[in-house]
Amino acid sequence: MRITPTNKNLPTRKNTIRLRGFDYSLRRVYFVTIVTLNRRKIFLNNAIARATLDCLFRLREKRSFNLYQYCLMPDHFHGLIGSGPSGLSLSAICGAFKSLSTTAYWRWSEGRLWQPRFFDHIIRNEQDFCETTEYIRMNPVRKGLVSHWQDWPFTGAIDRL
Repeated sequence: MRITPTNKNLPTRKNTIRLRGFDYSLRRVYFVTIVTLNRRKIFLNNAIARATLDCLFRLREKRSFNLYQYCLMPDHFHGLIGSGPSGLSLSAICGAFKSLSTTAYWRWSEGRLWQPRFFDHIIRNEQDFCETTEYIRMNPVRKGLVSHWQDWPFTGAIDRL
């Protein structure tokens, strides 16, 4: 059997998650999704969910990025995040959040909390922002967790655009 080397210029999932050549520290707004390892429903535990969001809020205060909308679901996190005055890249913000929340998670369990990487979408205009905000808010309703998004205790907005 002959094995041919792969062409490093062909796109693969591993090297196309981020938009090539885009500066993620620009003052833009991003829709971010971070998923728990193996889609475990860890955040059904209210104490872990609250501790995870506390990590996010403390990080936002300390590093001065914007958090326009968030929703922590049983097995993933959605957020509308902007670098704001922090000047931090999106990767730095998400990496710090994942690190802090994993450390907090170790009070209840051990091992990895999150899957590697995260998914993002660059918000392109006001309509995109509004539609994404609504998508995040309605996530617990679509999943049958509550009848009204306001009833989900792990969703909210801090900053205004």
